[in-house]
Amino acid sequence: MSEGILDSQVIAQIELTIHLIEQSEQSARYEIDSTDNVFGKFYRIWGGQQGINLLGTFYQTHAGNWIAQKSNATQCSCWLTDTQAIAAITA
Repeated sequence: MSEGILDSQVIAQIELTIHLIEQSEQSARYEIDSTDNVFGKFYRIWGGQQGINLLGTFYQTHAGNWIAQKSNATQCSCWLTDTQAIAAITA
């Protein structure tokens, strides 16, 4: 292997490690809980800089999509994964 490829791999590993640390620190500011209703689980995301505030909610449809809505929004968004739904609320 050439030295350039090894350098690229080292840089990629460092960038991945930094990204994972940042994600971990960011996720520590949020808490997700759920409640059962007639249609299944309904998830709530709490957190924010002002203490524990309801940031938004999300749930999975029967078709498998995830619906997310920020607390201050009137429209919902549709996502393929729960991770995308969470990111849409916390972004």
